Amino acid sequence: KYLLNDEAFAKMKDGVRIVDAARGGIVEEAALLRALESGKVAAAALDVFEKEPPLDYALAQHPRVIAVPHIGAQTEEAQLRAAEDISTEILNVLNDQPLRWEIV
Repeated sequence: KYLLNDEAFAKMKDGVRIVDAARGGIVEEAALLRALESGKVAAAALDVFEKEPPLDYALAQHPRVIAVPHIGAQTEEAQLRAAEDISTEILNVLNDQPLRWEIV
């Protein structure tokens, strides 16, 4: 957690560019925002955030940040599986059967 934080940014060359497409929480978002504001970080590209959706959009809306949705699971196969799961759940409701994905 927070592998990229104030201390890590301080050790980097000025004008570094950061890309995080791995997991939210690897980058300490407040530290990245400070590094962007100071010019230490020239730009960042993010498709993950510690909290999704982000609670504060200051980082995502920063003019030197490209923020895109993390959609690694949006393959054709995943979409077909989602459609099958939804269809099965609807049929279960209509047939008074137990739900597989019931939220309690």
